[in-house]
Amino acid sequence: MTQHSILQDDDRDRAALHALGALEKDAAKLYAAHLEVCDACRAEVESHREAIDALGRSPEPVEPPPSLRSRLGPAVRLGQDAAAIQPWKRWAPAASPEAMTLVRGDGDWEKTGVDGVEVRRLFVDVPNDRLTMLVRMAAKTEYPSHRHGGVEECFVLEGDIYGPGWEMRAGDYQRLEGGSVHGVQGSRGGCVLFIVSSLNDELLPSRP
Repeated sequence: MTQHSILQDDDRDRAALHALGALEKDAAKLYAAHLEVCDACRAEVESHREAIDALGRSPEPVEPPPSLRSRLGPAVRLGQDAAAIQPWKRWAPAASPEAMTLVRGDGDWEKTGVDGVEVRRLFVDVPNDRLTMLVRMAAKTEYPSHRHGGVEECFVLEGDIYGPGWEMRAGDYQRLEGGSVHGVQGSRGGCVLFIVSSLNDELLPSRP
């Protein structure tokens, strides 16, 4: 889990959602684990407690300002969709890993919550928070912005993929450190990626 030294708007939004109990069940569980190691996010959550308690004591319903609704709305929807967008968070590790793991080339691909993006499980290492998988993106598809829970390594096996300020083609390699943010990524002609990453990446709401 990554500790934040400086909170961005999406970090504050997620803290507010957690304090309100508005995160989807799986997202709330992951965020609760994050709070155990991140002092900044824990303090942000606590800063909302008094206001939430005051709302509960109010004799009249209190309508949140439009600015707050517009900021939190995409985050609420994102929390509801996170489990569908990232199916690997439901993948269970092998009961007793062998000295050698062999995955045949004729395995099934699994759809994600993003149209045109599929994944194929290779290995899940929960104790070390590592996931190895193939990702297949159809032409003209995009994957949402996210913050890395740990180091992410990506090797392009086929096709092309691009993001803000960069583009990769077959044979290119990219490494991002834990806590870094990947902007929205897309593929013009489709691609197949080999990815080793954390199980605890956080999807981020898109900004207008």
